Amino acid sequence: MKKIVLLICFTCFSIGAFAQHGSREKIKAFKIAYITEKLDLTSKEAQQFWPIYNAHEETVGKLRRQERKLIRRIKEANDTPAGLSDTEAEDAINSFLEVEEQKSQSRKKLIVDLKKVMPSKKILKLIKAEADFHKRMLARIKERRKRH
Repeated sequence: MKKIVLLICFTCFSIGAFAQHGSREKIKAFKIAYITEKLDLTSKEAQQFWPIYNAHEETVGKLRRQERKLIRRIKEANDTPAGLSDTEAEDAINSFLEVEEQKSQSRKKLIVDLKKVMPSKKILKLIKAEADFHKRMLARIKERRKRH
């Protein structure tokens, strides 16, 4: 019970700090704490889990940056009088599809690698924890926007 109250206090404080500072490192630290708590990893599982998970997150982060770069490039091209040519539009679509495929492959690799070090039930808990964390962050952003 004491741990739950402490976690709730930490969560409330942390979310408030994130809204003020928007620090990716703080959000990452909160995500790590959230996932650790939700998965209830043994020390052995944690030692094996985090390197695999962090490698996946790094890969997905790079892919998201590629995606944002592509979106900026398309936006800039559309802001010019000529816009995108059909060939450029086709290339952009293919680039998006390639990034999506790479993200999907990374997710599959994560699950295959995690099956080697932890039970499938905990992998399902991870999937739920990630979705819940994402919902919490979006709700917090939405709440913050309403206040401003």
